Amino acid sequence: MKRRDLLRWAGLSGAALLAGCQGKATTTGAGAGAGEEGAARPAPDPSKAPGAASSASGPKAAAGKRILAVASKGEPEAQVLAVVGALGGIERFVRSGSLVVIKPNIGWARGPEVAANTNPQVVAAVVGLCKKAGAGRVLVVEHPCDEPAQVCFEMSGIEKAVKAAGGEIVAASQEAMYRELSIPAGKSLKSAQVIREIPEADCFINLPVAKDHSATRLSLGMKNLMGAVWNRQEWHDADLSQCIADYTSAVTPHLTIIDATRILVGSGPKGPGPTKDTRQIVASADPVAADAYAATLFNLKPSDVPYIARARDLGLGEMNLDTLEIARV
Repeated sequence: MKRRDLLRWAGLSGAALLAGCQGKATTTGAGAGAGEEGAARPAPDPSKAPGAASSASGPKAAAGKRILAVASKGEPEAQVLAVVGALGGIERFVRSGSLVVIKPNIGWARGPEVAANTNPQVVAAVVGLCKKAGAGRVLVVEHPCDEPAQVCFEMSGIEKAVKAAGGEIVAASQEAMYRELSIPAGKSLKSAQVIREIPEADCFINLPVAKDHSATRLSLGMKNLMGAVWNRQEWHDADLSQCIADYTSAVTPHLTIIDATRILVGSGPKGPGPTKDTRQIVASADPVAADAYAATLFNLKPSDVPYIARARDLGLGEMNLDTLEIARV
């Protein structure tokens, strides 16, 4: 794509922003994929690969506390290595020959400096780790808000980073790329769409950027899962925070790695706005704990972000940081 086209798309209007995030004008279950309702992918058995622990509980410390790893030293690649190492290494999550699906935030036609998307260096590091562990296929997926998706992929720097690290990247921009998923534990959502490869993955890694969000206070790990949904508008028409928690109960990552190397502290989710170089990466097999810690980087309590508390209430993880074993690396 030519530079002038990238610059034109970088200036997408606020109206276009809203239209892109409201999803397509379809109803749940309509079109391709309808009638293929599937059960939620269960969390991995603690005794089996790809994880030595369930995605809800995560690896345990000697005292029985759940582990949360936080890196604040070095470059992004070294930080990724450090936090994953603190959780027991990538081999706890990725088997040789396995399918790994990674969901970063690539929703916006913004460059890395804006901090609206996941840092491409962080994405490359995670893809590289999975390849080194012997993954047969590492697939990066996103349903961008801005369109066309290719502009988001190029401007963010993520497409180039993924391919250089040996991964594949796909825009889930067609309804046929989704399947229906039942959500037995849901309070607002009883079913939703999910990108087909996510339930099929041997390991699903959620890789969001931490940032401000006008509708949910913050966009962290669980909020990032909205980029795996076809029709997002119905969530906005219901209880958005409960929908996020409900969806997480069915689409539970094996591992959450939050990019907080630079955070967007205002005018989110797209920016541009004020940013802060917090230079941290957070990781846990507990998606609630990861988000709970990330909220504190904005001088907020976990309870200030409604979907974190809703997910805790569904039993999806721990938001009380005092009960966690925090490995600072």
